[in-house]
Amino acid sequence: MMEVKDIIKNLHRIVLCGIGNERRGDYGFGAYLAEALLRAIENPNFFPVNCHDIPEGQAGIIVRFRPELVIIATPLEMETGPGTVVAGDPWEALGDVPEELKPQLEVTLNHLRETLPWTRFVFLGCQPGSEKKVTEEIKECVRALALAFKDVVD
Repeated sequence: MMEVKDIIKNLHRIVLCGIGNERRGDYGFGAYLAEALLRAIENPNFFPVNCHDIPEGQAGIIVRFRPELVIIATPLEMETGPGTVVAGDPWEALGDVPEELKPQLEVTLNHLRETLPWTRFVFLGCQPGSEKKVTEEIKECVRALALAFKDVVD
């Protein structure tokens, strides 16, 4: 897995878009991570946004923040073990986004790329396990990522 410091590099104005459906257990991954970061980090240049399962609703606030980096945290169906995390190019990873999130996310990403042409975009995806509950693997993944982000940006 790529380290958080390797994702952030030397960029200072960062948005983390947490995308996920909290009503579907592990599929709320991105939303859970955004909420954890909102509580853990007090850096005015790091802006976690809980987009829930409607990222297009937060596009305006993201654009106004004028980030150097946008991290899209979302569940990705990669056919690996629950809690497996990968980082990569958002447009390459769209095929692994759950169908219920894909159309809105693709529209939002394309809008942000057009509106913020100087901004770098990275996907931070996590393999969900259960739609019925939040598994220990996802809880541990969110905890570990929150600590890693805190170490780097706080």
